[in-house]
Amino acid sequence: MAGRRQPSPEKRQRVEEGIMPGESASIFSGHPLDLGQHNTFSPLGSHVGSRWGSRPGTGASSPRRGISPSRETIATLKDALPPIQTEPFDGAQLPVNRAIRDKVMAAMERLEPGRVDGWVPRCLQEAIISDNALGVQTFDRHAFIDSPRNLSECDLPLREELQYTLKKVKQIYQRARTCKTRGRDENAWCQVVIQPLVELALELAGNGKLLLQSVQTQAIEPGYLSTDSKTGRRLDQKADFTLSYSHEASDLAALYARLPPRNSAVSHVSDAFTKTTALFSGIEAKPADGDKSEAEYQISIWMGASLLKKAELARMAGLSDITSALIEPAFVVVGHEWYFYLVYLQPTGAVHVLEHGSCSTNSVSGVFKILRVLRNVVEYGLEGFEGGLEAKVGYWGGFLGPVLEKLAAGEERATGNVSAATPGDEVTWIGSTAASHVTI
Repeated sequence: MAGRRQPSPEKRQRVEEGIMPGESASIFSGHPLDLGQHNTFSPLGSHVGSRWGSRPGTGASSPRRGISPSRETIATLKDALPPIQTEPFDGAQLPVNRAIRDKVMAAMERLEPGRVDGWVPRCLQEAIISDNALGVQTFDRHAFIDSPRNLSECDLPLREELQYTLKKVKQIYQRARTCKTRGRDENAWCQVVIQPLVELALELAGNGKLLLQSVQTQAIEPGYLSTDSKTGRRLDQKADFTLSYSHEASDLAALYARLPPRNSAVSHVSDAFTKTTALFSGIEAKPADGDKSEAEYQISIWMGASLLKKAELARMAGLSDITSALIEPAFVVVGHEWYFYLVYLQPTGAVHVLEHGSCSTNSVSGVFKILRVLRNVVEYGLEGFEGGLEAKVGYWGGFLGPVLEKLAAGEERATGNVSAATPGDEVTWIGSTAASHVTI
């Protein structure tokens, strides 16, 4: 954890080849909980200075201090092959390619936390305020969803759902508060805050199609990693969690079963099970005193490799023309704070990671808001699923579903690692140690 803390015994220390010392390897209208249609590297928080400090009075270099991992990784990622640029959404230059640009804007409009209005059912306000165990609780003026004023006015099924949700939210908030006040480590934040909160969102909106999966010990296949343009070193990091399309859902299980052996690897990791599982989004966690820039570095690598793999699958299926819909959300969690990102591929094959918005578990209202954002993300990842191949909408219906169906039907072109582009665009073919540009 940026060299500040001893690793928890439950979590394997992330030490990867070539990593610098100090780096971590690491919903319907009328229902109070329904969702509407309606985040890069931060200022440095590293305590490490530059590797070559000046000797007093000489100006000469001295190896007493180490390069800040944040500084090095920002520059290294941006200049890597293929490049990964992480930056705030405001001020970013989006592609001239209209199809990609419009879809990125639409996804941000739909998913980023700042666009959410109404995330706490009004009928729960009194129950929250009057609960002495919660202490003082405040609410943003846009926090409340129109609903009956009192829980007693709700019909029984709705009342039971709301009471269940409030009980879970209250527990998550209290555990997050304890993690902060008692200085608990990353494992604790993962186990008692992040995991229960994401699983609650999946329970309320996922229909069993998406599952939360821990991937903190799983390696990325080397072919999908960017390389340092100066040294050729693979920039390898891990994330903590991802969402996976479940092998337990009968329709998804049938799709997986139809994939021939040569096309069974549908994710960017080398784990025997996970590589046969379609993945979506990613979460990297740090404790309250953790380094956000380090976490952004990790999630950027994870998401970049994931998108490059999916672009390869699209090319194999002969569907490179639909990769404008290959846009995924991701999260960095540092203690209470949840930062939202949107990740997509530039026509050149570069990975673009955009931060826009944040939420916090430091209040009950904040937990409800993150729950709302997570449910939006889950719905986005499943959109078009129920419509079958004819749907052609959303992330699943407009991209991932058709790609996997084509591969399952044996409809594929020549294999090879390639990032996505539309015909005529410059794309980046990923080799074992470097990348070269070609036009297709």
